[in-house]
Amino acid sequence: MGLARGSVFFLLLVLGIGFAIQNDTPVALKYYFGLETPPLPLFLWALLFLLLGLILSGLWAFFSKIGLHSRVRQCRRAIADLEKERNRIIEERRNHEN
Repeated sequence: MGLARGSVFFLLLVLGIGFAIQNDTPVALKYYFGLETPPLPLFLWALLFLLLGLILSGLWAFFSKIGLHSRVRQCRRAIADLEKERNRIIEERRNHEN
């Protein structure tokens, strides 16, 4: 598994370096209302947007996980309450039978 992962990483690294070498022409991104970014090489724009996507997806996953943890906590409380109720009913039946 480690060899396969290392090989994939090396391949992506080589492809990324090749992409950077081939796309070093400065590019300015144009927005609405005449806004324009400073010219940066295309590979830097690609890298910046890749990093932005990684950060945003990490934040999304973090907040989703927090929401899931609170839901799990609620479910565990509900289970504990239901188990108490079940045990109370079982005890009542045992006492009623005796």
